[in-house]
Amino acid sequence: MGTAGAVELTETVECELADGSAFILQAKHDWAQPGDFSSRRTNRDDQQDFKVYYRARGTGNLVYTGANLEYLNLQQRPNLELLCSRLGSPQGQPGTGLSLRMPGEKSFWVPARTGKSDLDKQEQLRIDALLTRRGLRMMGKTGALAIRQGKLVQELPLYATDVPACAETNAQQCPVSAVLRMTSSDRGDTWQPASIEAAPYFFETGMTLARQAGLAHPSARSLRNYRNRDESGATPLEQPCLKECTE
Repeated sequence: MGTAGAVELTETVECELADGSAFILQAKHDWAQPGDFSSRRTNRDDQQDFKVYYRARGTGNLVYTGANLEYLNLQQRPNLELLCSRLGSPQGQPGTGLSLRMPGEKSFWVPARTGKSDLDKQEQLRIDALLTRRGLRMMGKTGALAIRQGKLVQELPLYATDVPACAETNAQQCPVSAVLRMTSSDRGDTWQPASIEAAPYFFETGMTLARQAGLAHPSARSLRNYRNRDESGATPLEQPCLKECTE
């Protein structure tokens, strides 16, 4: 960062939870100043991923969750909703699908391994065959991670490939058909074989991803900021951020 002739800007997205708390996503990039005739092809350069912070209800303090989300162009629908849908609070435990805040604690904990991609190759192939046989696919990178009955449980929502609303990957109007569930008794060091379950703990089957109660949703402020911006991208709404932005 800090390219000559450019200022560092921070895009901030607010993803709200039902209890009044929120996840705050911040992604930095360089923005060329007027009169900058460098070799850059666009005004925007050195784009970083979103760092994910958590803000408890009634406080202004941001706690880093230990998770980063790949940057998505917020001018393109439905990327704002997609980012927020990767965050949630299953059974009252705020989490990112990659990390979670343990009950009674303020900091976030990152398990050793999470997600299908962290499983061994043989288990991944077994899961792929199982999904194909059942006509199911995973809903992008959305997932829920929480402690349940003393065990670490991860659920990845699945959709049926023959449902019209699910023609596009990550479609927010796609109903959840089942989940891929993984359980660990040693906090993620090892996982029991994954299974497809029609009665999820953290999701509601038959309900679209956009309406799942446990997932975060873009705040009204974020919707205003990114839905009303100049489509040409010529003028950024963000302001220079010399330190970590909190708003």
